[in-house]
Order: sequence, then structure tokens, then C-alpha cells
Amino acid sequence: MQMFQYLLFTILLELPVVILCYHKQWKTVLLINILLNFFTWPLLTLLYYNTHIPLLVLEGGVFITEAFGFKIFFGGNWSKALLVSFTANALSLLIGVYISGISLF
Repeated sequence: MQMFQYLLFTILLELPVVILCYHKQWKTVLLINILLNFFTWPLLTLLYYNTHIPLLVLEGGVFITEAFGFKIFFGGNWSKALLVSFTANALSLLIGVYISGISLF
């Protein structure tokens, strides 16, 4: 059950950032951001616990994947999609590392 709490925390931390940046499409942002996290979070979790890939490298993959999702679903330019994804994922990563006490490397 604790693992799913991390997913919920991730969504709750990232959602305000993404809504703030794509506020004109906030209804779509709710759905798309949750769906993107339902895709990336389990994948990252499985890889983190079953491989020796550093968390920072895995999180880089999540950052790129979610940026693609933002660009595809919300339009705009790549710079904005990358910045929004980086900001949202950095926030959830740093708070998650702090709460759980795991290492980035």
C-alpha cells in the first residue's frame, strides 16, 4: 500500500505545476498528467527495484517521456514542455528522496 502512496504524492506534487503552466487547458491537464504518471511511475518503480540503473538516470527518462506527452497533448513549443516536465519531476523527485531517504546515485 505504501508504494501507491508514493504515486499519489507524485501526482499531487506535480499536478499544480503542470496546471499552473497549462492553465488554459486545466481540465485536459488533470487527465493527461494523471495518465502520464500512471505510465511512467510504475515503469520507474519496476526498473529502480529490479535493476542497478541510478534513480537520477531513470528520472531523466521520465522527464523526457512526460515532456513528449505535454508537447503532444498540450501543443506549444518544446522548450515549455521540457521546462514544465523538468520542474514538476524535479519537485516530486527531491521531495520523494527527502521523504523516503533513498539515494539519487
